[in-house]
Order: sequence, then C-alpha cells, then structure tokens
Amino acid sequence: MGKKGIAKKIIIVYVLNILRLTTKERPINQTVICDYLNEIGISCDRKTVGRNVEYLREMGHPIVKLPNVGMYFDHERFEADERNFIL
Repeated sequence: MGKKGIAKKIIIVYVLNILRLTTKERPINQTVICDYLNEIGISCDRKTVGRNVEYLREMGHPIVKLPNVGMYFDHERFEADERNFIL
C-alpha cells in the first residue's frame, strides 16, 4: 500500500515528528506543515493539520501556539529525568 493509502491514519505521526524539530526560536505554522506533507505525497489540508495538533495537545504533548506566528514543541517542559525516560 502506498503513502496515499495509509496517509489518513498516520498524518498525526508525521505532524508530531515535524513539530519535534521545532523550537521557540524556530516555530512552524499549519500551512508549512501541510505543504511539506503534500510535497512528500501525503494529501492533507491545513485544517487536518490543525485538528491533529489539537489532538496531540489533548494527549499532553507540549505544543505551544504563538498567535500570528505558528507553533513549536516545548522541549523544556520536561525535566531531565522525564526526557531520559521518554527517550
């Protein structure tokens, strides 16, 4: 099965992996994430990315939204022992 056949099931994983590469100094917005996913053959729209970001936040992922800028993964939210456990 190609990427397009499984894309709807795994978009959230792609979104999380992209967000993990961001920082407060280098945020990203939904449109950029959407454009990247479409470039690699995963069909989605900006609203789909937004819904997935909200699901990730509800699950406890430290995603911070900056009005009119974008969002980033807050790596500093975890203590050192928590980061080590997760890794």
